[in-house]
Amino acid sequence: MTSSTDHSESLLEDVVAEEIALQIDHIAESLQREGWPMPLVKRFMHRAVENLPG
Repeated sequence: MTSSTDHSESLLEDVVAEEIALQIDHIAESLQREGWPMPLVKRFMHRAVENLPG
């Protein structure tokens, strides 16, 4: 791969990761508003990631 391809892939990865992080943050805020404590919210999220296919 070329340096520009590596750079483009890195930028895309950063953008996608940032979008996922924003979505996770919104989910966490919503669960906290429903009364779930943050340690439990984090545990839910870890479990969800572990259960992703692939």
